[in-house]
Amino acid sequence: MKSHSIVVSDADMDRLSRLVMALKHFLFQDQLQVESLNRTIESAEVASSEHIPRDIIRMNSRIHVLDLDTGKKELYTLVFPEHADISTSLISVLAPVGIALLGRRQGDIIEARVPGGIRRLRVERVLHRAGGKRVRPHQAEKEEPSLARNIQTAGSAA
Repeated sequence: MKSHSIVVSDADMDRLSRLVMALKHFLFQDQLQVESLNRTIESAEVASSEHIPRDIIRMNSRIHVLDLDTGKKELYTLVFPEHADISTSLISVLAPVGIALLGRRQGDIIEARVPGGIRRLRVERVLHRAGGKRVRPHQAEKEEPSLARNIQTAGSAA
């Protein structure tokens, strides 16, 4: 697997850290996914948003990927769990594929353990700040407790 260090923006790191803490506090049903996301962000290099290269996957990035096992091309948008909807390609950062994509860059090959086995994807293209649902940081502070209650099923998308 091609590997680079994972890079996360300071704004995304703040929101992701609060999400992990809220989910631990409210005993989210899939603590293994919470722990996996926590390990990912703990090992990430943090950079200010304006200093992150354009080819790094951030929250709300649209990602063109190639499934290396099926040859199928797919387009995902990496979102916070409350906005996840795999039927419209909005993939949760708590999903195995979402965790594997976070902080990666164009050209990387990622592997994610999903219920059906291992998915191997190559990041073909990264586009930033897709339209669609986004919670502003100041809103997120007010929403964290209710967020944990509302995402009990969203974390399993993809």
